[in-house]
Amino acid sequence: MGQTQLFGLVLSSSLFLGGAGPALAERQASLQFSIGQMTDNEWGDLFTDWGSVRFRDATSFGFGGQLEWPVWRIGYIGIEGQALLWVGEQNHVEFTLPVFIRTPRPEQVWLPALSYGLGLSYATEPSESEIARTGSSTELIAHWFVELEFGNAETRFRPYLRLHHRSDAGGFFDADTGSNVLMVGLRRPF
Repeated sequence: MGQTQLFGLVLSSSLFLGGAGPALAERQASLQFSIGQMTDNEWGDLFTDWGSVRFRDATSFGFGGQLEWPVWRIGYIGIEGQALLWVGEQNHVEFTLPVFIRTPRPEQVWLPALSYGLGLSYATEPSESEIARTGSSTELIAHWFVELEFGNAETRFRPYLRLHHRSDAGGFFDADTGSNVLMVGLRRPF
């Protein structure tokens, strides 16, 4: 499944769920914290062959924030800024700045809202894990994520699961590389 197909899936899901969700709130800001573990897999493996997932000795601790605005019946559109401190086989800081779309939050807290974000990732030095995986890396590269966020519009703390991906965007950036991180996090709207 390519990035365009993934974006289409997120958008069509949000249109389908848009009529069933609660009323959308006004602009909302939130802070978030996450912990992630890099895998040695391609991103598609994480959806099609969970048994083959191999983790690398690269752990991230992320802190950031989001601003989101309601879009009638579609859900939300927003922007996120995040800093990730990497420890293990790589020791640097990564900054990400994606824009995202999110489906409406269902009234049941156990049903997730689905998000897809696309933007840039800047690492303070080339990723040692990406070099070990693919033979190359670079500081500035494309970034996308797919996320499941749990909680409804009134929930004060929203846990989430995320696939964090860095990519050369099919050769658009200098290095032929990429990486995938499985993350768990907690978001606090205010």
